[in-house]
Amino acid sequence: MVEIKNNMRGICENTMRKEDYESVLDTIFCSILLFDGEAKLVHFNRGACLMFEDMGWNLAEKIGTDFEEFTGVLRREVDYMRGSGRYRVEIHNRFIVCNVQPWITGDRRRGTILILHESLQSSCIMQELDVTSGLLQEINIFVESSHDGFLVTDSRGNVVRVNAAWEKVFGISRSHVIGKNVSQLIEEGVYSESAVLKVIKTKNVATVMLKKERKKIIATGAPVFDANGTFTSVVVNVRDITELNNLQSNLEQQRLVAEGFVRELAFMHSRTPLIAHSKEMKNIMDTIKTLSQVNSTVLVTGESGTGKEVIVNQIHQASSRRKKPFIKINCGAILAALFESELFGYEEGAFTGARRKGKAGFFELANGGTLFLDEIGELDLALQVKLLRVIQEGEVTRIGGTRTIHVDVRIIAATNRDLWQQVQEGTFRQDLFYRLNVINIEVPPLRSRREDIIPLAVRFLENFNKKYDKKKEISAELGKLFLEMEWPGNIRELENLIESMVVLTQGTVMEPKDLPIRYKNSFGNESVAQVSVTGILPLKEAVALTEKQLLENAREKYVTTREMAKVLQVNQSTVSRKLEKLMGTKKKEYF
Repeated sequence: MVEIKNNMRGICENTMRKEDYESVLDTIFCSILLFDGEAKLVHFNRGACLMFEDMGWNLAEKIGTDFEEFTGVLRREVDYMRGSGRYRVEIHNRFIVCNVQPWITGDRRRGTILILHESLQSSCIMQELDVTSGLLQEINIFVESSHDGFLVTDSRGNVVRVNAAWEKVFGISRSHVIGKNVSQLIEEGVYSESAVLKVIKTKNVATVMLKKERKKIIATGAPVFDANGTFTSVVVNVRDITELNNLQSNLEQQRLVAEGFVRELAFMHSRTPLIAHSKEMKNIMDTIKTLSQVNSTVLVTGESGTGKEVIVNQIHQASSRRKKPFIKINCGAILAALFESELFGYEEGAFTGARRKGKAGFFELANGGTLFLDEIGELDLALQVKLLRVIQEGEVTRIGGTRTIHVDVRIIAATNRDLWQQVQEGTFRQDLFYRLNVINIEVPPLRSRREDIIPLAVRFLENFNKKYDKKKEISAELGKLFLEMEWPGNIRELENLIESMVVLTQGTVMEPKDLPIRYKNSFGNESVAQVSVTGILPLKEAVALTEKQLLENAREKYVTTREMAKVLQVNQSTVSRKLEKLMGTKKKEYF
């Protein structure tokens, strides 16, 4: 057919006389019809004349027409004036094979060439065989090069063909399975169940899930029927979905990492700036610079509100991991029942409500970067054991899984609790304490770094002026008061106070009179004992009432019993005992 096409193109492009190419076309056994650009028949050869004359048509009468009697049937298969290809049509109970070829001169399509032959002609049968052989070769190439595995059986389940991908999926040569029944393959342990048997039983499409070593395989079988509707064979498509699952898991992990980056960017931009005018903070900055050269585990401690998160952020940004994930976990904000799944991840079906494809844990998401465990003192004892194992071995196992996953994560923990006190009380594991406390950075309270108070206040003022479109200033008198205040809430208290005053102060300059009422009442009287007695009562009862009032005042101002004991100048155990005795409060609430 290619030769005919080339000959026709040559005939049309050369300057042969009409009678010359007509005589050439007449020597070709196949029928040839030429249609111009307006779909009008302009020429036919002798073979076409004989073919259509035998069907009752005189082609000479069809010259200059669209020959609708024939082309109308062909149009059901193809737009023959714009398309091309090989088609089979039925006319008068005769099957005509039509090769549609464009008639091209230069780069313009002038019309269409139809090359026709009947399927039952002996000379055409040879051409059909050649075409069929070519098609079979193409099909074989498609089947063998497919990434999916194929298995074909007869109607009784006897294997007649498998492709190379099927051999790769199951690790078995086709010579071992061809000719065997699928039931025999199940007995031999090739696979546990067969889609073929289900198709044979139901005569419908069937799908089964298989496991082969560590592979997850999905096999879908489809029944094949002949022209009379008789069930003849089964074709099974086999796909190793392990790679797809891994890809899905990786995509999910990348999505969660991206979410983590977005969350962390917000975390970084919303945090208090690191102000280091005091000697204590300059020492911490020097320590951070030293830590940038190593990946040691760091424990950041200090009172609530001192800026521990800012220190942690500085450590990560100064390290070689600064371009890698920085994941923060608040150990006190996640329920203990969910913490393990969040920390280590889980596999599909690990528990009710689990994601269908499982989920990567925080350790996996932070791989190569930094994992910040905030409020580490809140972590449950049972989870402390598992966290210790990960830190020691550098490996995690998802809930419901058996595969260990290596992780390269730098651990930074932070707490406002006295972890060593918790170790002595048995609420924190000693071995985990030593694992976390490799490098300890103690962030001093704001009252111990008074050189930083005014710079911090100025920075907060700039931020809130910009946020609320204000132009407020801090008076010298207010600045002096700031330096004298104790700041039990530390930097967080200072930040909140500045925001409150920027919003509520009427004038441009913020002065001591603009302080909230609680500061006006307490300022200047913190060191003066306010004891007033009216009437007479037993001395022992008066002492108890005074102690109770002092404890209530201390509890309102300080968070932990350690802080309360320091200001009351007694032992921490004394404070705990008196709170429990005088106020009926459990000791553990104040640690």
